[in-house]
Amino acid sequence: MPEVLKLADIRKYISKKVLTLHFLKKSKKLLLIRPLKQGDDFTVQFSFPASDQVRVKAVALGWDVKELTGNDTGRYGVEAALKDFKPDLVIHYDHGSVFTLFGVYNDWHESSIDPKNVNLLSGMAVSTVSCDSVQGLGPMAIASSVRAYLGYDATMTVEASHLAIFMEAANAANFALLEGKTFKEAYDAGRAKYTEKFDEQVATNDLEVAAGILHDRDSLKLLGDPQAEGYQYILV
Repeated sequence: MPEVLKLADIRKYISKKVLTLHFLKKSKKLLLIRPLKQGDDFTVQFSFPASDQVRVKAVALGWDVKELTGNDTGRYGVEAALKDFKPDLVIHYDHGSVFTLFGVYNDWHESSIDPKNVNLLSGMAVSTVSCDSVQGLGPMAIASSVRAYLGYDATMTVEASHLAIFMEAANAANFALLEGKTFKEAYDAGRAKYTEKFDEQVATNDLEVAAGILHDRDSLKLLGDPQAEGYQYILV
């Protein structure tokens, strides 16, 4: 037969639950990594201004934002921020490769996150607007207890003549995360925005741009817990 709980035990259990709920606090700490390297068209024209839109939205929504730019986005700066700031959500905009997210140090691109330090992301959630990293670094991040990882599994396509369209589509998923949506909801929002922009370009017969948008949409991938959120609840 099931164990019968004493009234005192029941009261003790309820008291603990109430106290736990009473002292839960939403933690909204965002580490935004946004390198800028002069002469690099992708960062100067696309990723840096796109990430500024994310910064503005995060601040407006009450996130505690630590922003890394310039030479602070190199390996030393990123590792220090991960250890000291301990963000709930990491958003990265710049170049990537299969096993690397890049930053800038001494005005040159260098590896900021790769297999040697991916464990520093443990317990965090990650979204990156960069090429390729879902293929290799993403799975390693999930194996290192990253809650969810959103990114691209191919080289991104960005048309210089339609930057605003590509920024809007690339930012849609991150905007959703900042608004409190789950990673699955953010992924769906990103795909929906890419599809919307694809349809608009097809309607104007701009098929080359439409093909680039479709490529980016189909390269966007989600790993880890689809119900994970960018923020977390902590006991205080």
